[in-house]
Amino acid sequence: MKKWNRRLIFITVQRTTGVGEFFQYLHGARVNMYQFTVKEKTIQFALERRHLTHVRKGRRRFRLKLQIRYANPSRILQKDATTLFGVMLLILMPLVLMQFIWRIDVEAPTIELADSVQQFLQEELTLHAPMHKSRLLNDYLMRQEIMQNYREFSWVHITKQGSKIIISPQLAPINESKENLSKPHHLIASNSGVITHFQLQSGERKVFPNMTVYKGDTLVSGILERGEERFVVGAVGEVYADYWLESTFTIPRNVEYQTLIEHGWELKWDWQRIAEAIEGQSVKPLALLVDRVPYQKFASVTEVLEEEQIESFVLPLLHEKMLQSLPLKSVIKKENLLHVTIDDDTVKGKVLFLVNENIATPYPIYQGE
Repeated sequence: MKKWNRRLIFITVQRTTGVGEFFQYLHGARVNMYQFTVKEKTIQFALERRHLTHVRKGRRRFRLKLQIRYANPSRILQKDATTLFGVMLLILMPLVLMQFIWRIDVEAPTIELADSVQQFLQEELTLHAPMHKSRLLNDYLMRQEIMQNYREFSWVHITKQGSKIIISPQLAPINESKENLSKPHHLIASNSGVITHFQLQSGERKVFPNMTVYKGDTLVSGILERGEERFVVGAVGEVYADYWLESTFTIPRNVEYQTLIEHGWELKWDWQRIAEAIEGQSVKPLALLVDRVPYQKFASVTEVLEEEQIESFVLPLLHEKMLQSLPLKSVIKKENLLHVTIDDDTVKGKVLFLVNENIATPYPIYQGE
């Protein structure tokens, strides 16, 4: 800015009464003047732009007619370090800003579910906006992590709009039983297990936490007894219990899988936007003419399973497979490997899973109960 104020400007003043006092006024204000040209009716000289205030005060004071001409009036970009820095900043700033994610929005069917997913993204996946795009999981891994934690989702849409990500989970359709549930029911155990907790809307508990129940036992009665009076209200809710589930597995010993060996981003020119900009003779920021495209490279890896690798390699796969086969809201608390048999081609074994799920199933209340 200091260099800009020292640029020369050219003043042309009419030779009239008061012009001498005008120059004495400028001299008294310590204004340096250059390139004097004296003509028959005018005097032309140059001075630094920072002294323009004194020129305008002198013009009003001595009532002179003068003209002001700026050096290089048609040049917009000056050849100096300030202009170069500004141009470089204009080019580089969009490129730098587009390397970050500035907003992560969750669009869920309910506010509570949206808040829950947002909290999961921040605490479990450490996705906090703003963040660099290199820390962002690819769409496949992000979708798998979310759907693994929220088994009620049938799919998760991930939309990227510039530096904004929109995550839209889609709930799985609820398979409602065709049985007429408008009639009151008891809740009985569909499996044996140890009761852990309840989520009831109505009904009277017949069992309590840490109690062992067996298949067919009444968990929640749909009839309330108050002394000699009986009220049929129906039992509605869920009763969760722990039970052990045995599973056998047989897998090939030679396992082939795909592993990620390289990933990153590529910058590609958007030729369609460039053509539109040229056709419309408009200047657009460089960031709008370049697309940032992710790329991934996978390699096939074949591994021969050994006995010490079963727990670290096979058990997580069996855990996920078993979890997908269980009803929603079910949880696998623990898994125990019973025994493993390894031959030249296959690996066989048994696993016990400690499952916690809703074991309550409706049972109609018949007349006369």
